[in-house]
Amino acid sequence: PQWLVNAGECTSHSFGQFEKPTLPAPSEWSEFLRASNSKVERELAQLTLSDPEQRELYEAARLVQTAFRKYKGRPLREQQEVATAVIQRCYRKYKQYALYKKMTQAAILIQSKFRSYHEQKKFQQSRRAAVLIQQCYRSYREFGRLRPHRRAATAALVQSSLLTKRQDQAARKIMRFLRRCRHRRKNRRLFGLSDVA
Repeated sequence: PQWLVNAGECTSHSFGQFEKPTLPAPSEWSEFLRASNSKVERELAQLTLSDPEQRELYEAARLVQTAFRKYKGRPLREQQEVATAVIQRCYRKYKQYALYKKMTQAAILIQSKFRSYHEQKKFQQSRRAAVLIQQCYRSYREFGRLRPHRRAATAALVQSSLLTKRQDQAARKIMRFLRRCRHRRKNRRLFGLSDVA
């Protein structure tokens, strides 16, 4: 149309001249729109596809969609794998910590029980020793009061009681030593060490 030619001539002028472009008339506008509509319709009519072309286009679109879905899903899968690895690592650390805590509590309990047992044993030994000292002192006092012929019999009785106490202590020491040996042998078997004769 004529107004397009006029617009082209206006743009060819230098920018130094500020001329106001002339607007096209309404009749020219309607003529331009009618011409463009018919041209677009003609071009769209030429774009119709045959059945094999449509099938090929559909397959190509499907391939593009599946490839895009795989591409889009890959980072998500990688994120899930990383998250799974992190969760597993944290769970392993938690299990190790829980096991360590249990072992620590068990060790503390064993130590406290052993200490109380040891203290009780020491107390019983000191109590036995106190009772023995009292008995010896009483017998000594009684021994001083007795007549000379009974003194010898009482001295023999005290000596035999002291001897049996010494024998009892020696037997206890031997039993303690045997228990330790048995305990060591059990530990060696448990940890796979060979017995050293």
